Amino acid sequence: MRRVLYFSCAVMLIMGLVSCNKKTNMPQIGADNVYVSANIDIKKDNKRIASVSPQVTEIICELGCMDRLVCRTDFCKFPPEVKNIQSIGGINDANLELIISLRPDIAITSSIFPKKSVVVLENAKIPVLSFREGAKIEDMYKVMSQLGKIVNKEKTADSLIDDCKRRLEKVSLRCDSIIKAKQINKPKVYYVVGFGASGDFSAGADTYVNEIFNLAGGDNIAKNAKNWSFNKEELFANQPDYIFVRSYDRETFMHTHPYNGLKAVKEGKVFGIDNLDNQTPQSIDAIEFIFKTIYNQ
Repeated sequence: MRRVLYFSCAVMLIMGLVSCNKKTNMPQIGADNVYVSANIDIKKDNKRIASVSPQVTEIICELGCMDRLVCRTDFCKFPPEVKNIQSIGGINDANLELIISLRPDIAITSSIFPKKSVVVLENAKIPVLSFREGAKIEDMYKVMSQLGKIVNKEKTADSLIDDCKRRLEKVSLRCDSIIKAKQINKPKVYYVVGFGASGDFSAGADTYVNEIFNLAGGDNIAKNAKNWSFNKEELFANQPDYIFVRSYDRETFMHTHPYNGLKAVKEGKVFGIDNLDNQTPQSIDAIEFIFKTIYNQ
């Protein structure tokens, strides 16, 4: 059940964002990944923020504004200190009455936040801003920059983005150097989103996970996957050099037939990772971890 829940969340948060965002019918304010309520004052000093997105919660905290969060979702778990902030449930089933009672200056959501929920908050005079997550690291930078404006921390956001870019440049240069010196191909990698009787699922070319693998110097064997579905036969035919899976699924995956017959499993090259889906500065941590893992750094 836990695998099914997290797989569903991944699909909703990454694959369903564009269509759901359009359904909110929010006016566009220039950036192609942001929709906002009418007449919203982006430059207002928003001291009370209702976060209905794990990405928003984490970035707001990275900007040093955790004290402005009046609520979060059940999926907002980083940094660990956010557990002390009032939860309003999920995203599709957020407790709107609770959000309204907390009197936020603004509610910031992902684009899977339902249109009907947007209407309820707007009718309560709470402006709503919705981000549509993208499949590139630059999309994450856009969100960081825009949230910096919302909380009047533009310089802090710029500094965080610059730091992310510096770290990525370091990985890129080191990766190119290793490949050239050793004259090797990029290691083949595979991300386990779902497995077992319900089917095999992984991240295709149009996903943020694939972007992370590329930036880490890996060759994603599931890049041709459609709608996250991946064929077992292709998995075994391509034999990944390294496999990444959510930490709580690692042992089960390694001891489940037929996956225990994979070369990477036999060689102990299966690694737990829990920040691969996050479109936040944690993405850089994930990239560095994958790079160090697959190039033995």
